[in-house]
Amino acid sequence: MAQQFAGQPARGLIKFGKALLWLLLGLVLALVICEIQGWTFLREPAQSFLSKQLERDIKLDKPFRLHLWAGVQLDLGHLYISAPEKFNVPHLVDAGNISVKLRYSDLWHYKKHGELRIREIKVDDIDAQLVRHADGSATWEFPTDESKPATPFPVIETLIVKSGSSHIDDAISSTALEAKFKTEEGASQEDLRSEVSVDGQFQRRPLKAFLETPGFLPIATQDQDSPPIKSKGWLEYGKLRVDFDGQVADLFGRQDIEGSAVVTGPSLSVLGELVGSVFPTTDPFRLSASLSKHSDVWEVNVDSAKIGRSSLAAVFKYDPRSKTTGIPVLSGRIDGSRFYLADLAPAFGTLQADGSKPQPVEGRAIPNRPLDLPSLNRMDADITIKLDYMELGSVFALPISPFKAQLSLDKGKFMVGDILAQTADGTLTGSFSVDAQESKETDKEKYPPRWQIKLGWKDIDLGKWLQVSKARQEEAKKQGKPVPPAYITGTLNGRTDLSGKGSTTAELLGSLNGKTTLFVEQGEISRLVMELLGLDIAQSVSAWLGGDHSQRLQCAVMDLKASNGVVRPEVALIDTPVTLVLIDGNIDLGQEKLDLLLAAKPKNFSPLTVRSPIRVQGSFVEPKVRPEAVPIAARLLGSVALAFVNPLAAILPYLDTGSKSNAYNCSQALNAYSSQKPAKAPADDKTLPPQQAPVPAVPGH
Repeated sequence: MAQQFAGQPARGLIKFGKALLWLLLGLVLALVICEIQGWTFLREPAQSFLSKQLERDIKLDKPFRLHLWAGVQLDLGHLYISAPEKFNVPHLVDAGNISVKLRYSDLWHYKKHGELRIREIKVDDIDAQLVRHADGSATWEFPTDESKPATPFPVIETLIVKSGSSHIDDAISSTALEAKFKTEEGASQEDLRSEVSVDGQFQRRPLKAFLETPGFLPIATQDQDSPPIKSKGWLEYGKLRVDFDGQVADLFGRQDIEGSAVVTGPSLSVLGELVGSVFPTTDPFRLSASLSKHSDVWEVNVDSAKIGRSSLAAVFKYDPRSKTTGIPVLSGRIDGSRFYLADLAPAFGTLQADGSKPQPVEGRAIPNRPLDLPSLNRMDADITIKLDYMELGSVFALPISPFKAQLSLDKGKFMVGDILAQTADGTLTGSFSVDAQESKETDKEKYPPRWQIKLGWKDIDLGKWLQVSKARQEEAKKQGKPVPPAYITGTLNGRTDLSGKGSTTAELLGSLNGKTTLFVEQGEISRLVMELLGLDIAQSVSAWLGGDHSQRLQCAVMDLKASNGVVRPEVALIDTPVTLVLIDGNIDLGQEKLDLLLAAKPKNFSPLTVRSPIRVQGSFVEPKVRPEAVPIAARLLGSVALAFVNPLAAILPYLDTGSKSNAYNCSQALNAYSSQKPAKAPADDKTLPPQQAPVPAVPGH
């Protein structure tokens, strides 16, 4: 009996073991059947779960196959992810025939470190609608837990898309693009070839681009040791063209880039728009450069830059986010074998930002195109400039060689400082700056950009510096005579200290305040120029026909004062043994009006000398030159000379380089005529004699 009761637990255990075994076998069989069938019953629960978690309408359409043997593989006939209701687009993602493969080791790594690696994604066709409104809301935004750290973008080892498209509409960056992409599969993984083409608008300019790589996302791995992938492509933005040939790595991580690029376009400002930097408006250009980008920092070596007629080279480092200010910083140097000063003109309004010519304002000569000065607040810069050769124009025989300066941009304050330039045995020093700093409290209308120009000239040899015109050279050759000297020679000294405000060149010049002073000593001046200034018709014609001989320049001083854009001479005189010329009046830069009086006192007698002052009036576009009424000539000469005496005495100690004779000559010339008794004025100045008939045209006027 005892043995019978003892055998019952054993039989019970055997029955339980058999039941458990059958249960396990059934479970294994069920798993095998589910694995063979692809777990199709999970499609609807997964669809509901994802829709609830993402708060979007998610559709996982048949065929649905999930395989868990030796890793996770999901094959899906169709995937649909809706866009938020306020966006007028059909979907966020619509894809067909999708295959996704993951390793269990990658899932374990994701659980521990939060970084997901996907072995492979294959898609037959996919369309994405990426739309962002001005308020920052976007179709790709999903609910997130702000208490958790941001999840990095998954690492995708291989992405194959047979046919893909994407519509990109971003109100913040003014972007509207259509992208198409595809992958061509070869016999092996190494034979993959992927293409991306883009067409549309970026920042309201037309944009087209094409990129070719051996597979889309071997370049997307975030491994530090992942090899770069060879890439080649081009981009057209407006009239700008960029051709790139190089290597790209870690597209969704560090975004490393190595390669070379050739860029051509109508203006550097267009390139600045594209890359989000501050570049000046220029003539058409062509750049050849090598590029290197690691993490966020760009290094650019411009081997050759043709801008207008200028030939430059440069090395730049661009950090898009400074550690101290949080805004981009550009540093480096600019070198040049040949630079033409005229190529700077577009930066001051002679061309539009895209390189096109602005619509001229009728009756105006000074550019009035608004300069993009607020953009100076988008970047800081520290650049060394060293130019071997700066061409000043056809008037000048010698260039500036070399030209050195330091360009800085700090919180909207732009400066070209520490200028040191050499030409014609002399030097040019000083600085040029514009303060366009902005703040939330700044009233742009009340506080426009402020400009400052400080320059000094020292010991410049005008005889070497100024160019004899081609016409005079050709005339001398025809007559078998040596090339004549420049119209004026001597040593030039002087300084400029001007300030102004405004967002255009016209506004700047119309608001100028300050002084410019020029002094020429130990020089000579063309006899023709002096005779014309004295309106000595007989001797001017003689100079034209019989040769132009220089005369000793006893004194030449101009001290100009600018007040709210109106320039007046404090002192303006040229004195030779033959003629003394005084210049009075004003130049209104704001209104572009001239009102100048050239009063000349010839020291020799000529029966054809017209002793009336010359009046220059009218606009910059249409100036008018005529003799002034004769009866007031002597009185004008004396009063102008008297007005110049005290200012001349004040500036001579600063300007004179040590020649007492020149200082004496300048003062002596004025004292001689300011002490003369002016001619008796008419009884009533208001009833001057009628204007006499015009004198014959004089060469040079």
